[in-house]
Amino acid sequence: MSYEAERNYVSVGSWMWMMFVCTIPVIGLIMIFVWAFSGKNESRKNYYRAMLAWFVVLITIATVLTLLGQWPHVQYQLKQLISFR
Repeated sequence: MSYEAERNYVSVGSWMWMMFVCTIPVIGLIMIFVWAFSGKNESRKNYYRAMLAWFVVLITIATVLTLLGQWPHVQYQLKQLISFR
């Protein structure tokens, strides 16, 4: 096994441990950031960076859907404001 392949190798046991740690509420979130931006294992770093990217996508979708759900209320308030004048 070459040095590059050995450096990026992550055993099944390591993946299981990391996935278990990620399920712990606050510690898991902190560890996702630690594993995404530190260490020499590119495979692990890329996996956790992808997780962070999915978090951003999901938070963006949730925010847009929330704002769309509030849009009728915003329209009502604007109509009230306009008709008040």
